[in-house]
Amino acid sequence: MSVPVELSVLQRCGGAAERAEALGTLHQQLLCPICLDVFTKPVVILPCQHNLCRRCANELYQARTTMLVNSGRFRCPSCRQEVVLDRHGVYGLQRNLLVENIIDVYKQEVSSSTAPFPLPPVKPLGQPPCSDHEDEKLNIYCLSCQVPTCSLCKVFGAHRSCQVAPLTDVYQQQKGVASLVAVNNKVQVFIDELEETCRNIEVCVCAQKQSLLEKFDSMFALLEERRKAMSQRISSEQEEKTGHAQTLVRCYGDNVEANTKLVESAVRSMDEQDMAAFVQVGFIAATTSCPAESLKPGYENMSHYKFNFKRQARALHSIDFIKGIKSSRSMSATLTN
Repeated sequence: MSVPVELSVLQRCGGAAERAEALGTLHQQLLCPICLDVFTKPVVILPCQHNLCRRCANELYQARTTMLVNSGRFRCPSCRQEVVLDRHGVYGLQRNLLVENIIDVYKQEVSSSTAPFPLPPVKPLGQPPCSDHEDEKLNIYCLSCQVPTCSLCKVFGAHRSCQVAPLTDVYQQQKGVASLVAVNNKVQVFIDELEETCRNIEVCVCAQKQSLLEKFDSMFALLEERRKAMSQRISSEQEEKTGHAQTLVRCYGDNVEANTKLVESAVRSMDEQDMAAFVQVGFIAATTSCPAESLKPGYENMSHYKFNFKRQARALHSIDFIKGIKSSRSMSATLTN
């Protein structure tokens, strides 16, 4: 589109005739190919660099969606290039702020112009002639190519194998675009709510998992504390019994050593001729007694530390969420209301 060029020409024009001609040329270039009128803001620019009124583009897009043909797509009415839209529809197309500003300048120039200027003829919206068959009116709509056409094009021309519909039916369907836009807006609100719900679910899940892990960590710490306490009781008795047994071992060892020395003294006294000395040695041996204490059978046994964790194991196996609390899954929405 050479609109900026024509605008610069308009600004340089000095005479009324030249100004009127420039305004007429600019007016022709600012016509929407759908409504055949000056673009109505907001103006959107298609990927093919052609411009449309967003309202007209939305009506064209909604008409395709209504007829359930390639929903989410439509063809540029100027070059027939296919335009693929995202979930936002035509509201996701970029606005052409340059053209909108030029429209404002154009309208100011028209309102300030004192001399009338000829406007280019605009084709009527009724039944314009077919470009391939001038004597035929555009009375059918090709659903496959998304263009109006005539009966001869369907019978003999380029649309022989295409699916068509009466142009009046398509026109009536496009007139109901407002309700379709309202439904789309409602669906979009519902989609936004669902996305927000998904984000909230993720936050709640993270918080609940963290709380669950903290509870399990607390139980693990409690079990570890009980394990250490019970193990310490067994270790304490082990140290007590082992210490007592080692004391007896030292006592009996000392006794054996003393008895050995007495035996040696007794052997030497066998040759003693002095009866008094011999009797004294015998008295010492008689008064030396063995320790009377001994360990009872089963002294080393630790079986009195009995334990049975079956009940606790059953309790651990039965750990679960509290019964009777239903998760909130009530999410209902009626799209057609």
